[in-house]
Amino acid sequence: MKRKLLITGASGRIGSFFLKTYKDDYDFVLADKREPTETHGYPFHLADLSDFAAVQALCEGVDTVIHLGADPRMEASWESLLPNNVIATYNVFEAARLAGCRRVIFASSVNAVWGYPADVQVHTEMPIFPVNLYGATKCWGEALGRYYSATHGVSSICLRFGAVQPRDSALIDEEHPWLDIVLTWDDCARLIASAVNAPDSLDFGIYHGVSENRYKRLDISDARRELGYAPQDDAFAMAKERAG
Repeated sequence: MKRKLLITGASGRIGSFFLKTYKDDYDFVLADKREPTETHGYPFHLADLSDFAAVQALCEGVDTVIHLGADPRMEASWESLLPNNVIATYNVFEAARLAGCRRVIFASSVNAVWGYPADVQVHTEMPIFPVNLYGATKCWGEALGRYYSATHGVSSICLRFGAVQPRDSALIDEEHPWLDIVLTWDDCARLIASAVNAPDSLDFGIYHGVSENRYKRLDISDARRELGYAPQDDAFAMAKERAG
């Protein structure tokens, strides 16, 4: 029997690509504030995640929640972050708990640790170090995941995405300073799937998400070992090939 997955933020680039890639592997319920361009035949619900009743209805009968819905702007204001990143994330975890969902996968961000110098490779056991409010809301989500796992037994996996980019992105260029945090769409989908399929015994974890880049600002050893994450793309090699 296929796992039933709820994707919040399903109309965004990550949710849309994951759905397209794994549309035959799982059953999906899709939710967002705006209509997706393609649902692949799965039910879509127009929902404001700051509305607890709406989120609670979405979680019924769901195995795993992939919580992507948020204001993703590094410069986002508190007035937007409060409902979209803080309240919404609480609503997702609480609704998942009440519905008996097996797992919540929370889309965190490199911004949770963006304050470390660029020449320091960040490991998951290092303290959080946000330097913008957006990053602070991702730290809040990680803390919620730990709380709901420890107190309520909800398996919670937090994925700190790097710079999620399509393979033809202009960011994948030899002159670009952020090649070491690139996470291609393909590898991002692989990472999310590995979190969905991780053993039930995995009750909590924070994992870094970057591709198989020659240099990695975020260490992915934990994700390889505990999730079985196997990235395939190297942004540095792709940039070199593109440069000719």
